Amino acid sequence: MSEGQSSSDTAILQQVPRMCDLLGLKRFAPKKLIWEDSIYLGRGGRIPVPVDYVFVGGRRMILAKRMQGVLAPEEWRPLIGSTLLVRSWARPRVIKSLLVAIIVAMAYYVPVLLLAFGTSVLGSAGIYLTSPIFPLVIGLLTLMVFGRVYSPEAHKEALRADSQVAGLVGRDMFLTTLQKIDSMGFKDVEKLNRKSSMFKQPGIQERIRNLQSGGTIPSVSQ
Repeated sequence: MSEGQSSSDTAILQQVPRMCDLLGLKRFAPKKLIWEDSIYLGRGGRIPVPVDYVFVGGRRMILAKRMQGVLAPEEWRPLIGSTLLVRSWARPRVIKSLLVAIIVAMAYYVPVLLLAFGTSVLGSAGIYLTSPIFPLVIGLLTLMVFGRVYSPEAHKEALRADSQVAGLVGRDMFLTTLQKIDSMGFKDVEKLNRKSSMFKQPGIQERIRNLQSGGTIPSVSQ
């Protein structure tokens, strides 16, 4: 048992390498489980931790604190597996988005630098236009546009991942896990169930319906 971790926490952590092996993904084993309802991003910014999602990477895994003790370690398996699968599909898209954002930002910044320091076309405006803040903002806006464009596909991928994981760990186990979460009456779960959108992550009830229907969405290419 890891220092400061309960036997249940250790059992949950052990599900990660097991699901990596089952899904044929690169194996890694986080050493520390943290229960938090939000993640601090600096300067007062925080992002909520969804009850049905797993933040995992490196040596740490973060789960929603309000889910502590709600699920047995083995009931976390399908949620962990679905998260790992979606993450593996999303990684190439994230890299592509970053590359495009850098290219777009440089497409603005390089000509401006050449005009500002090689000619007098920009005049005094060149002092402001060559500020690094402009390519940074352009890059961030490009990432936001890409995120919006890919949101519907990411939504579908989440449901595909559920279907594939259910085929490995058992659909009944996955449904039991989702139904238990749905029965807890968490406000964020109920809100997402009411306001389902292709531009957001699937709600618990949508995930349940997807599994009950046998997962009619075709498998994603890898």
